[in-house]
Amino acid sequence: MNVNGRDIGDALDGLYEEISNRVSEEAARELQVDKFDGDSFSRVRWSNDTPSVLIFVHEQLPTHAIPHVLGVALQHVRQRLDRYPDIRRPSGRQAAEGAGPLRTMLRELVMAPEAEAQLADLGLDSEWETEQRHEAMKQILRAPPSDWKRDGTLGNKFAALQYARFELEHPSAMWKSLRDDMEDSLPIAAERGKRAVASVREHGWDSPDACLQSLLGVRDSMGMEYIAWIVDRRNGEII
Repeated sequence: MNVNGRDIGDALDGLYEEISNRVSEEAARELQVDKFDGDSFSRVRWSNDTPSVLIFVHEQLPTHAIPHVLGVALQHVRQRLDRYPDIRRPSGRQAAEGAGPLRTMLRELVMAPEAEAQLADLGLDSEWETEQRHEAMKQILRAPPSDWKRDGTLGNKFAALQYARFELEHPSAMWKSLRDDMEDSLPIAAERGKRAVASVREHGWDSPDACLQSLLGVRDSMGMEYIAWIVDRRNGEII
């Protein structure tokens, strides 16, 4: 398979074909992969301009990291086809500055582990991504933003969700020292993060309903109802 002008091997050939066929049959769209230069490893866009689903993979990724990044993106497409829940900005309200990354982090806290579970049998290499996230957090903890430390701020909630995601996904050997640093530097956020982890572990992510309950539990425990609506795609209900 060729992505961003590079041969990434055949590990994703079967998955790509499966998701591409489903996108065509169930959504009447064409699945496409392209490169971009942004602040994430990948992103998915369901285009309203053309009947397509676009997966963008960062153009600066090393070749060996592309299969896992693309695999996760393909799973996010599958999640939508399978009517897993989504996060939406509340309508009819003034947008809170900085709320967008919080919604993204809330979604990823539950939907990323679900995606990883689906990819487990493929044995894709995620070491580069793990190291990037680890080093980025280490750099931040040297001088955390002031609002990450203050109770009730969006920054504090974002740091709490970061803590929770590391707790759920980071390799234990790497997480131990990072966890200690976060708990020392950001004690309020760390405690919130622990409550978020408890909510996710209570419900898990093994089904659309489990993911919905996990998202609701985390959102409500974090007091984020005013910045994040949760959409149950099975029936269109907004919670």
